[in-house]
Amino acid sequence: MFSGIQVGILCLAAMAGGNDPTPQADAPAGKNGSPFHLSGYIQGRFTDARDTPDRFEVRRARLLLNGDLGSRISYLIQGDVLKLPGVMDADVVFKVATALKFTVGQFKLPFSLSSLTSDNLEAPVERAKVVNSLVPGRDTGVQARDSGLQLSGTFGSTHAIDYWAGVFSGELLINSPQQQFRAVSARAVAHLWRGLQIGGDMYKSFSAPAHKEKTRQSAEIRYARGPLTAQAEYIWGRDGTTDRRGGYALGVWRWSKRWEGIARDDWYTSNVSKANSRTQTWLAGANYYLWPKVRIQANGGLRQEPASVRLSGVFLTQLQMGF
Repeated sequence: MFSGIQVGILCLAAMAGGNDPTPQADAPAGKNGSPFHLSGYIQGRFTDARDTPDRFEVRRARLLLNGDLGSRISYLIQGDVLKLPGVMDADVVFKVATALKFTVGQFKLPFSLSSLTSDNLEAPVERAKVVNSLVPGRDTGVQARDSGLQLSGTFGSTHAIDYWAGVFSGELLINSPQQQFRAVSARAVAHLWRGLQIGGDMYKSFSAPAHKEKTRQSAEIRYARGPLTAQAEYIWGRDGTTDRRGGYALGVWRWSKRWEGIARDDWYTSNVSKANSRTQTWLAGANYYLWPKVRIQANGGLRQEPASVRLSGVFLTQLQMGF
């Protein structure tokens, strides 16, 4: 497995370049209005944590093709050659106006600030446990993806409100999850003042078998100004008759052009009615940007497992390279 990481690093190193280590987004729109834009990235990771079978792994290997087909139509196709569901995104966006866009196909569910942040832009090496355990589509192992129709847009300018609302089938183009939920999901974010925003999300199944209904809600706050980014989310939901909840608080400080530090506290309760069902993790670390799309990440900390009085150590490091 480690040799695979080395091969991927050598291949992508030839394509990486530049001196400004500003992180880049996946590929939300065509480059300069181009109808075709190809990009990608690879992440090689080492994990030292309890119950982790793959210590060395190629975590992600993504290829993206996107573009603009005129002034009102854009598309995105994204695949991962190593991880399910394989085909990540296959969607088309029709822009009627700033306040109204239609998205159809397979794409990320509009839920959770952390979940919607591109994998190559996440400051910590791994998302918080509550995000991976409770966010729709991440809890079923398909990386927050679903197929459906979504409306979205922005109202206002100075104090804008962004919204997303959609209906989803629960099925993917390939490798659909075993548990499939037809559902509705909605998200709204209000930009209040100088980098401060608050938001909320909801998800509710409407065709699940009895006692297997699935609901999710979340609330979030984020402040980003200058070198500082601070954000927190609280997520809660129900699977059948089981209530779950959790949250995280994350701080990121970009103290130089190439260095940023991170600290996070996250907690997750898998069954509110059951004793000893809470996991809590404290992490700190740093990211070093060699080039715009090449960075090294290292996180370390402590984890409190359910029903355990002892803390266990956690260490993750990751090399990310893109083109």
